[in-house]
Amino acid sequence: MNYLSFDNIFAVPIIHYNMEMAAQVRLAFQQLKPDCVAVELAETMHLQLLHAASRLPDISVVIAYDSKQNPLYYMCEPCDAAFEGLRSALEAQIPAYCIDLDVDFYPEMRQHMPDPYAIQRIGLKQYYESVEKAIAHEETKLAVDYDREIYMARRLKELSLTYERILFVGGISHIQNVLQMVRRQRFPNLTAPKRDTVQLCTITKESCREVLAEYGWISTQYELARQGDSEFPPDRQKLIFSLYKEAGAHYVQNTGNAFPGYHLRNLMRFTRNYALVSNKLTPDFFQILSAAKGCVDHNYAYETWELATDYPYLRNIDGLPELDLSIEDVWQNSKTIRFHLKQPGRKNSFFSQRRRDKSRYKFQPPGLFGICSYPVEDKIVEKFGDFLKKKGTQILTEEGARTHPFSTSVEDGIDIRETIRHWHEKKLYVKAKGKPPGGVGSIVVVFDEDQPEEQKKEKFNWFTTWLGEHAQESDMAFYATPLAENIVGPGISRCEYGGFMMSYPPRRMQNIWNDPDYAECRSKAEVLLMAAIDYAVQPTVVYVAGKPPRSQLKSFAQRFGKKIVYIPIGQLSPITLNKIRVFHVLDGYDKRLIADDYIF
Repeated sequence: MNYLSFDNIFAVPIIHYNMEMAAQVRLAFQQLKPDCVAVELAETMHLQLLHAASRLPDISVVIAYDSKQNPLYYMCEPCDAAFEGLRSALEAQIPAYCIDLDVDFYPEMRQHMPDPYAIQRIGLKQYYESVEKAIAHEETKLAVDYDREIYMARRLKELSLTYERILFVGGISHIQNVLQMVRRQRFPNLTAPKRDTVQLCTITKESCREVLAEYGWISTQYELARQGDSEFPPDRQKLIFSLYKEAGAHYVQNTGNAFPGYHLRNLMRFTRNYALVSNKLTPDFFQILSAAKGCVDHNYAYETWELATDYPYLRNIDGLPELDLSIEDVWQNSKTIRFHLKQPGRKNSFFSQRRRDKSRYKFQPPGLFGICSYPVEDKIVEKFGDFLKKKGTQILTEEGARTHPFSTSVEDGIDIRETIRHWHEKKLYVKAKGKPPGGVGSIVVVFDEDQPEEQKKEKFNWFTTWLGEHAQESDMAFYATPLAENIVGPGISRCEYGGFMMSYPPRRMQNIWNDPDYAECRSKAEVLLMAAIDYAVQPTVVYVAGKPPRSQLKSFAQRFGKKIVYIPIGQLSPITLNKIRVFHVLDGYDKRLIADDYIF
């Protein structure tokens, strides 16, 4: 059983504003089927709080004022466990009561609690027992907390005389004391401060993005699960993963950049480690956005924020006054995160206007030998190829490096790590770089393997080989999106690489896609890699992809005296990869004169 009990009172310990706790209240209500529900909310605002619960999933704010006329805000949202108790009672048409003692100037208190996500794995009972042990080591409670507990105990005692089964939803640090005090025969008279004004309002859509304790995505998914559209209770880790995945789709649509699968792997690993550093099991919203910025870019982080903070149930059909609240008004403390979005230049409006109507643009090359590339993009790709050459050489050099005790020369410097590790030997260890390998002859970059067994329809079904126009360009073979699928200007087509191979020097490569030597390759990526091995005049081939090549291809390379250097594509800058992945094809050399007007 996940609840405490005394006579006919069944108590669920909660932490306010938490999805896992709200789900436990919902499950307890369905299991116990109580005659009434009592929650730890101020009794002086009973009617307004019930009205707020009846409006769920719409967001409400109950406003009162203390004796100094400072506003007090009570947020009513789906993932608050107390409001879940009231809401469940109203839906079942049974009585619901707010039984807490209202107090003025309640101090801000931060208790160190285990991450409530643990309930998803160990259950509420074991979680509560661990919290009890943690609370036992903390300081004595405030006098006002004692008053609140005895007031709630008195109200529960009164309700127990009328109802046979009472569900009590109370704070996790108060609930045990309240149940013990219910046994009393006498209770002191306690008076709550008078609230001259108690008003029910709602918030604007802009405020809703800021002030919800559980951001909009979590609240929305909880509401869908509550309605039976998905599993209940929801798993927060799965919700974060689906948030990142959905934000990736928006990112691709709005920026045109790719969002490969390894981004999701990096994001989930980053957020897991970030949460563990702060002694949590799951990341908070700030950590989720920080991970999006660090693992992808600012544009993706903004898409994540926009999707995560959207809340579709804010409708205000009963016309309540709308408040424009900030996070400081409700929660006081906050962290700031800024997005530096990559946007088109302010002077590009004329060209953007010309690009709107693409229906009149045609792409009609005189033949396959009439198409050509855009020189600006050629320079970027060649520069990227030079970078991969240096990186591949550096990896091989580091693999051949060795560390040995100092004898006559410090070689390439003292190895501090090894020296400390062997400190008991009282010896210095020095580093000696490996022998520089031969040059890099070919480079393969695979963005998407696009294997037929994984997709019913191939996305990258255009295969071709380009020869370098001069000595500074390499030969290139690639597979990409269809040639005339996305026309952005007269005779100008926008395409996207699935993968490409570059080989030096130029003017040597045949059409590898019709070469029978590569008929046994399992994928397009393997065709590129095997051709890169064949056409490499230097002993090193750099292979960039999401997963390493098969051992058979490594053996094939060794047979011809070549070595494959694998670089995980996740180690490279996603900003650079997005810039490289998209390219443009012109249906004639004359289009190079006007290409600048249509390519951004």
